[in-house]
Amino acid sequence: MTKKLEKKMIGKYAVEMIKTSNKEEPSDAYENLLSDLLKGSYIQFNEDKTYEFNLAGKMHKGSWYFSEDGNTLFTDNKDLKFQINKFTETGLELNSFNKDDVVLMILKKINE
Repeated sequence: MTKKLEKKMIGKYAVEMIKTSNKEEPSDAYENLLSDLLKGSYIQFNEDKTYEFNLAGKMHKGSWYFSEDGNTLFTDNKDLKFQINKFTETGLELNSFNKDDVVLMILKKINE
């Protein structure tokens, strides 16, 4: 079950958009800051189960694996785990869990 999913995940994705679940509406300034930060940000899932996650110029590397049910993607960094929201025509949407905040990440696949 997860083998097919792993195949689907492999590739490089640009981080298009990040939305936090914080109830307050972010200001335009915050949104602009965010889009500036995201320029050049990407996640790459490799076939050998390693990943590179470049967010706002900070590089994270490690290994990744799926939960039994294939709904959650874990990494060797306990603070970095994702739930697959859905695959889209251009990439996928992940929920990233950061302590008690859930962040929606919209990813666009940039290579096959």
